[in-house]
Amino acid sequence: MCIACPPASVRPFERAVARSVFRRAAYPTWIITGSTDDGPVGFTATSVVSVSMEPPLVSFNLSRTSSSIGAIRRGDRIAAHLLDAAQTDLAGRFSRDPSARFPDDGSWRPDSNGLPALTDTCARLVLVVRELVEAGDSYVVLAAVEKGSVNSAVPLLHHRGAFTPGDRLLPSAS
Repeated sequence: MCIACPPASVRPFERAVARSVFRRAAYPTWIITGSTDDGPVGFTATSVVSVSMEPPLVSFNLSRTSSSIGAIRRGDRIAAHLLDAAQTDLAGRFSRDPSARFPDDGSWRPDSNGLPALTDTCARLVLVVRELVEAGDSYVVLAAVEKGSVNSAVPLLHHRGAFTPGDRLLPSAS
């Protein structure tokens, strides 16, 4: 069955209702980075999920119009960075103008594979793209986890259209 083509008996979900429903959930905020011949690329993603532990696989959504589509389509290595609670500005930067995402400000460096590595993130995964599945106005990207690291405990979340530290949504431990 085509994911982008629901059965004729299913009415299209109203966009405003869909936005309202999905804004109520809190999502971890990730930045996906890759390398091209023209330089580094990256974007903010709130759709990264674990698909399998054996083998370790993740998926995320990517807009068909993304400036990073070339790096993803090649099937090369990419990196997924789970942002730390203090990285709201970085999340915003990677969701705006693609030409301003990689300034020479110490917020990133190339790793041993030539992939952009963001500094001070909560966690980082190096991924190998396995498949792109067409899904409406997006692709679902399936990627194998090659390696990973964990650096801090409090992730940045996206909730109700804004970025917020994960510990603000957790009940207090009193």
